[in-house]
Amino acid sequence: MKSHNKKLQWHTNVHIYGLSLAIGDAHFLIDKIKAGDAYTEYFYNIDGEREGEPEGFVNEVDNIIGKTVSCFTLNNGGLGWYPVFDSYAKGKEYLEIDGYYIDHGGATTTPYFQRPECFFEKEHIKVINNLIEKSLENKPLFTLSFPSKKILFMETKDQVQFYTEKEIKVDYSKPTNKVFDQLLDIYNNENLGFINADIPTSEYCYDFHIDNLSSDKFEVYKVESLVKEVDWYAAYYAKYHTNSKDIYKRKKTSEEQRKWIEEWRSQQPLAKEMKEILELSNYDPDAPEIESFKTNVDLYGFLHGYYLKAV
Repeated sequence: MKSHNKKLQWHTNVHIYGLSLAIGDAHFLIDKIKAGDAYTEYFYNIDGEREGEPEGFVNEVDNIIGKTVSCFTLNNGGLGWYPVFDSYAKGKEYLEIDGYYIDHGGATTTPYFQRPECFFEKEHIKVINNLIEKSLENKPLFTLSFPSKKILFMETKDQVQFYTEKEIKVDYSKPTNKVFDQLLDIYNNENLGFINADIPTSEYCYDFHIDNLSSDKFEVYKVESLVKEVDWYAAYYAKYHTNSKDIYKRKKTSEEQRKWIEEWRSQQPLAKEMKEILELSNYDPDAPEIESFKTNVDLYGFLHGYYLKAV
């Protein structure tokens, strides 16, 4: 039975504004940016214009089963925060990463940054390790190649997106390794005044993630519920992500909350389309929270996330 590094710790919640999250070899992704128009020329195959490639975001999981690729993309249909846990190779603590757990369910069930205290505690890490251990009984979905031994998480845009109080611009005309070094310096600089959506802290950046790896190859495993039942799935995310106490009870949404939700929704990408979908689905803001978890299972199955394991 395959084993993994159980010394996982929460590292970040990577934020996307409305497109997809790309995870892959940092030098490879930087080269795509340097080539120009990365979104249309690489990340997104608009209306199937690139023959021989699936329409949509590049290397979505269902399209790369059994393959070796340099990056893959995760799309949750809009705004999201992807919780990311990692572990360091023995003897390379805080230098080289040998494992990542990316919580897709956390991004889809909880579209905001905040998490309850128990999310960060040892009990939760133990549950995650159990989830990963179970996933390792299966074959990896696909393999990620990292010739540079460096990783980048970024939204699928024409450049690595982030906002700071101090004006700063990445010079993509420089050699790829120099661009990586600049992005790494930016990411680790606590004095730039990062402007993170809905987050009061300005010391850390949550719009992208970049780091060094212990290997040039990682296997990617699908992580699912230990018990494939809606109640188990809902109980897990209710406890560790939403801090909900009674997910079966109807809610009481105040007029103030309704106005805030409407205002927030109106500011999102595809706001008009979101409103139409909610109207067609007879959206009920007071429905018990279990209903939203059921919808998540309908959309994604009992998927929790993906584990990247160094080979």
